[in-house]
Amino acid sequence: MKIAYMITILLALQMLFGCKKDIPEPEMQFKVIPMATVHAEDDLPVLMEKGQDRFMVQHHIKEDRVFVECILPDITFRENSPNQGKIILYVDGKKKEEITTAAFIIKGLPEGNHQIRLEVVNLKNEPYHLQKEFTVSIP
Repeated sequence: MKIAYMITILLALQMLFGCKKDIPEPEMQFKVIPMATVHAEDDLPVLMEKGQDRFMVQHHIKEDRVFVECILPDITFRENSPNQGKIILYVDGKKKEEITTAAFIIKGLPEGNHQIRLEVVNLKNEPYHLQKEFTVSIP
């Protein structure tokens, strides 16, 4: 009898706490979220194959988020390092953000096609002449 009573209480608790509606995320304005980066040892050289691009970008779209990963063998984002740089993010031709990480997330893009441009500059905003453009389609 005690087992049936305990099972009834557990089922009631599960129904009480397990049947909540999915709470939607609040609508957000455009936002860039830096992602944690893992750095190899400082003294290790980065070997590049002949003809390999000095600025490679990979991106992945999930809902209204664009996950971006930049591979810049000649540039570092560590403070007080030689060749320190940052990435200027342009969305549809408008400057949106200065980014100091190699991986980041662009959130809150409205539905439709958007032209993304990434330009690498030093801390004085002098260009390294490295830039990439790609188009994303937000469903």
